[in-house]
Amino acid sequence: MKVAANTVRIRQINTELIRSVLRQSDYGTKKSIARTTGLSIATCGNILKELLESGEVLEMDLADSTGGRPSRRFVYNQDYAHLLLMYLRQEGTEKIIYSSVINMGGKVLHEERSCFTEISLAGVNYLIDTFCSSFPRLKVIGIGVPAVVNKGIIGLCDFDFLIGFPFAEYLRKRTGREIVIENDVNCTAIGYFRADTDQNTESLAYIYYPKEGNPGAGIVVNGSILQGNSNFAGEVSYLPLGVPADLQRKIQGDKGRFSYYVAKTVLSVNAIINPGTIVLSGYSFTPEIRELVLQRVTEEAPAGHVPGLIFQEDIHDSYVEGLKFLALKKMSCEFELVRK
Repeated sequence: MKVAANTVRIRQINTELIRSVLRQSDYGTKKSIARTTGLSIATCGNILKELLESGEVLEMDLADSTGGRPSRRFVYNQDYAHLLLMYLRQEGTEKIIYSSVINMGGKVLHEERSCFTEISLAGVNYLIDTFCSSFPRLKVIGIGVPAVVNKGIIGLCDFDFLIGFPFAEYLRKRTGREIVIENDVNCTAIGYFRADTDQNTESLAYIYYPKEGNPGAGIVVNGSILQGNSNFAGEVSYLPLGVPADLQRKIQGDKGRFSYYVAKTVLSVNAIINPGTIVLSGYSFTPEIRELVLQRVTEEAPAGHVPGLIFQEDIHDSYVEGLKFLALKKMSCEFELVRK
């Protein structure tokens, strides 16, 4: 049984190698795919046959002949599957649901952002049902929530109706689709990390201060989200810094207290994780508060250990990028290929 399981796993890896090559190329031939992946031409041919039958790969016109038999050319079908990305968010009194449908190449097919006085499970179900009906090729639903998410069950959360709810399993049974549910700042952190092609760091901490809300952090180490033992990693509002959780929501308008509290949070994260970059995000970071935070951190961090601070006003772009990465990963047998 173990040998059979290993054989299946190896085939999954080989299939993912071929997918990866085709998705990053305009097209491929058996020979070029074999050369790039290191697989045999026979193995590539067998896997390509399966991908053609499923519709995940399409065949193009034959390549121009150079004297021999013209090569068959294959292209990845970016519309083989569609993915729904959705997040639930609260900024002050504003409650937001953002949704977009993308194809496997990341092309946005539909996008909408709605504001509500209240968000309910019935409202979320209605939106998801609408997308499932409109996009029959929808295979994965990726949802970001302002919550601790442990094995698909929602813990601490800004939306009371989700607390203690096995959200992932509920949606999986209800829709028949694969489901990814992740903490909002974890999504944002991995999205920022993957989109920031200029950085040379293997780690970062992304700390988000929602308007009139408690902060949270997403931590990326060696290219992966640091979850912690119970997925509690990054809940920086629980740092023992002398500011109770209910008060943290009220001090954002006090530039002196807020900048002091943010600086202490940054210094704490730096001392424990020492990431290459710390990103601070939120609408409360005025130019003056940014300067105060930078000054306090620079003064209090030991020489040679001052963290690199970056400010990003809104989490949206990084958030969606993170959801896209996690949803696409769900389509890739739950592993990521890393080239060295």
